[in-house]
Amino acid sequence: MKASLFIFLLTFTGFHSLKAQSSVDSLYLLQIEQTMDSLEQIQRVVKEVQKYEHRLLREEMAFHYNESAMLLRGLIQTGTNRSFIRHEGTFPKKDFEIQDYAVASLPLATTWALKALGVESRSTTRRMLTANAMALLLAGGSVEGLKYWSNETRPNGQDNHSFPSGHTALAFASATILEREYGHISPWITLGGYTAATATEWLRLRHNAHYVNDLFTGAGIGIVATNLAYFLTDQIYGTKGINPPRLYKGDIIRLGRFLERPTSFSLVAGSEITSKHFHLDGIDWRTSSIYTSGFEYTCFFDSHWAADLTARLATTQVKAEDISLTTSPAFTLSQYHLNGGVRYSTTLGLNTRLALRAFGGECYTDPTHKWNAEVGTGLSFEVITTKNYVTGFSADYMHSFSDLFPNRCVISSYWKILL
Repeated sequence: MKASLFIFLLTFTGFHSLKAQSSVDSLYLLQIEQTMDSLEQIQRVVKEVQKYEHRLLREEMAFHYNESAMLLRGLIQTGTNRSFIRHEGTFPKKDFEIQDYAVASLPLATTWALKALGVESRSTTRRMLTANAMALLLAGGSVEGLKYWSNETRPNGQDNHSFPSGHTALAFASATILEREYGHISPWITLGGYTAATATEWLRLRHNAHYVNDLFTGAGIGIVATNLAYFLTDQIYGTKGINPPRLYKGDIIRLGRFLERPTSFSLVAGSEITSKHFHLDGIDWRTSSIYTSGFEYTCFFDSHWAADLTARLATTQVKAEDISLTTSPAFTLSQYHLNGGVRYSTTLGLNTRLALRAFGGECYTDPTHKWNAEVGTGLSFEVITTKNYVTGFSADYMHSFSDLFPNRCVISSYWKILL
């Protein structure tokens, strides 16, 4: 009897142990299966990221058309500005050549300073030197060739090298180099470079060294020459010596922000189209094209509605219709615009937006020393780039409650940072 009981207990214990072991093995196998599924999902994600980064590299090595339209804008204004340029009237001379060159070359100096500090750039030193040298040679050669061909007298009468602006070509070539090499680190680097280039345009205009069309043409030459230089360099070196673009978590976050609530800070630069004649102090005046630049802050409340705040400076050159009636036959006129408004924006795809806006504010004019109310409306189209800043184009119609330029159309390009 005792022997039978012992055999029963032994058999029962063994069966129970086997059952427990079977349960443990099943749980372990389930964990392995789940881990393998997770690994397969990760591998699929990695493959998709690699495919996307390969596409980014192809796009980076292709020719970039960003802001190439600035060259077309300058050439068009060269034709429309012709009668003003040929009209009598000489502006005062202001010698700021060295200071203006310092501002124009600041983005290029920043590029090489970052390189010297060991900050990872798009290109190795040799490749970067090749692209930079080629960009400056193409821009400089184009500018000098056009200066010789056009033989255009400067506004201040200093020489016949007005068209196009060499300072502006250098400035925008430098800004484009900085954007190509270090724009991937932060969009603030890109904005800083183009701010220095835009400041160069304004300084050359205020220093009476160029007409507005000279500035836009020079800027377009600088941008196109630099993008062409990088394209040719990439054809020469291939993928050797280039740091390929990477997809980071922050890129996904910025894209989501662009699609949902793209609150932003922007640099705006462009031109105004308005009447080229006005009457002031008993004298009839004619004007050149109007150059404008400034900054804009846009705060989104949801994915569509936003409020805008804009501070903008518009500058134009003025000549008296009859120079015998005035001792100052030519001068520079500036207007300061402060506007606020509302914007409705909607997405057109994964990386584009279209917006309509209405705004109002005040405009201060230098010659009259008066503030005048103004209202306007307009539209804009923008694209988020692979460098994680937004570039766009806007067209606005404005009405000012003033006898001086009461109606105008503002055509602008902008570089925007998502906040």
